[in-house]
Amino acid sequence: MSLLEYLREDPACRNLAEGAVYAVGPALEDPYPDQVLLELSEWAFRLAGRMPLPWNTHKAVDELNHLLFQELGFRGDRDTYDAPENALLPYAMEHRKGLPITLSILWVDLARRMGFDAVGVGLPGHFICGLRTPFGLLCFDPFHGGRPVGEERGSELVRAATGGRIAFHPTMFRPTPDRQILARLVRNLHLRYMHTETWEEALWTGTHLILLDPENPRPRKERAFVHLQRGEPGPALEDLQEALRLSPEPDPEIQAWMQQLR
Repeated sequence: MSLLEYLREDPACRNLAEGAVYAVGPALEDPYPDQVLLELSEWAFRLAGRMPLPWNTHKAVDELNHLLFQELGFRGDRDTYDAPENALLPYAMEHRKGLPITLSILWVDLARRMGFDAVGVGLPGHFICGLRTPFGLLCFDPFHGGRPVGEERGSELVRAATGGRIAFHPTMFRPTPDRQILARLVRNLHLRYMHTETWEEALWTGTHLILLDPENPRPRKERAFVHLQRGEPGPALEDLQEALRLSPEPDPEIQAWMQQLR
């Protein structure tokens, strides 16, 4: 199944781990999620037997974090943070390390299998996750071992990730829709490929960003740039025309590029 076929079957991307595999399929030796889903099911089975009775949300989260970060040994990869492999869920599961967003997808998937209303939370520069509860949203940071995140810790994370350029606000704890989580995951790869001028890979990540966020002009504009670097003015012009159509306001940069291509 391709990403396009997956999105037709699950447009909201509620099967998040499955979508995380299809979203980066061209970068994988095995582009199918079967092994990932099997392993997640096995971990969920182990975890289910440890859920507290009577029910206690905090103890249940402790068991989830203990399984992932103590028994299975998952950790945030600080040493090779920018390696593209860290955005690949199968790689993260095999090597027990990954980006904040990759580990958050893993955490959310397992939490949902335990019956939690788990969500991703896209802070500026750092991705975390949370649980919707009757008491409000409880947030956790899988990159740092599932550590709880309140407003003070959230402010520290945003300040560290943005170099103090962005001020934290509690509204940043707003859950990120699942489809946008996958778009952010692919964008991590896309930016790395753009930075290294790996245009073949940047082409498919740009295409996947368009599939995940088709009404956003930015991915069209970015893919046009990739086409130009590949010496493909025709497809670049088509993307620019579509980006201009999608833009809520005239974009002088797009218009200038189109003038040069005509």
